[in-house]
Amino acid sequence: MTRTIVEASAPGKLFLTGEYAVLDGAPALVAAIDRRVVVRAAFGPGAGDLVVDALAERERFVVSASLRADLAGGDVGAVLAAVECSGFALGERAAEFVVDSRPFLTGERKLGLGRSAATLVAAVAACLAADGRADAAEILGRALAANARFQDGRGSGGDVAAAVHGGVVEVRRGPAGLAAAPRGLPTGLHLVVGWTGEPAPTAPLLARFDPRRAPAALAALAAVADEAAAAAVAGDADRLLEAVDRSHDLLARLGEDTGLPIVTPTLARLVAAARRAGAAAKPSGAGAGDCGLALARSAAQAEAVRAAWREAGVLPLPLAITPDGVRHAHVERALRVARA
Repeated sequence: MTRTIVEASAPGKLFLTGEYAVLDGAPALVAAIDRRVVVRAAFGPGAGDLVVDALAERERFVVSASLRADLAGGDVGAVLAAVECSGFALGERAAEFVVDSRPFLTGERKLGLGRSAATLVAAVAACLAADGRADAAEILGRALAANARFQDGRGSGGDVAAAVHGGVVEVRRGPAGLAAAPRGLPTGLHLVVGWTGEPAPTAPLLARFDPRRAPAALAALAAVADEAAAAAVAGDADRLLEAVDRSHDLLARLGEDTGLPIVTPTLARLVAAARRAGAAAKPSGAGAGDCGLALARSAAQAEAVRAAWREAGVLPLPLAITPDGVRHAHVERALRVARA
C-alpha cells in the first residue's frame, strides 16, 4: 500500500491599497510577504480519518462529519475547507495534515498577515499535488472557493491571490470572478510594516460592513484605489505615495460613516509617526488593529519610520515583499507492506 507525503507552503499578505473598496469592484494592490505557512500532508490509499495537527494552536484534531459545524475558524477550519474544495470527500481517503502557521503569531497573538489565506492555499496545493496536479490557476480557483466557504463569502480573495502568485498583485472582483495581475512597487520605494499589538479578527468586521451606510466615502476610496493601481502600472512613486496617504484618511472616514473601528488610536499613532518621518502610511487590511504600513523613499527614511514607531509604542516587523508564491513538492512516496 502506498502513502504520498507532500509539503506545501504559501506566503502571507499585506493590503497596500484598496481595502473595502475591493468588495465593491475597485482594484486592490496586495503584496505577498516573507512569512509562510507550511503544510505537510500524508495521504493514504484508502478510507480513513482526516487528522489535523495545528502547531500554532497546539492541538490535534480528528475531523469527522459531526465536527464540521464546530470548525468555523482556525487552522483546522481552513484545512477542512481546503480539503473539501479540493475534491476530497471526508472519510473516503485517509489524510494527515501538520500545519505550521507560527510565523504569523507573536506569542499567541495574531499579527494580521493573512494566516488563514496562506493556510488555505498551502493545503489546497498539497491536496492537488498529491494527485499530480500543480496548475496555479486550479490552485487559485479551488483556494478561492475554500476561502468563500471559510469566510461565508465575505472576503475579497486578494489575500488568496497574493499567496498563490507572490510579489505584488492587482486584484479586482467582477462578474467572472477574481482577476489578478502582477504588479510591483515603483523603483526606490521601501515597504515598512508595524504591528499595533492589538489583534483584530477580520470576519466580524466584514460581517458588520454595510456599504450602503457610506456611499460617498466608499466611492472616494474606490477612486483612490484606481489611482494607486494606475501608479503601480506606471511606476509612479509620487502618485502611489499620495494614494496611500489619502487611503488612510478615507478609511478613517469610512469607519466613522459605517460605525466600524477601522482606524484605532494605535493605528492613528502609527500613521502620524510615519508621516512625521516623511513617509506615506495607512492601516493594512480590515483595520481595527493588526498591522499598518508605510512607504518610504529611502532606506534611511524607512529606518526613521521604525524609530518613530518604537517611540509611539508600535512594533516594527522585519518583513519584505517576497516574489515566491505557493510552493509544493513531493517529500516521499512510501511503500508500506500490510501486516497480516
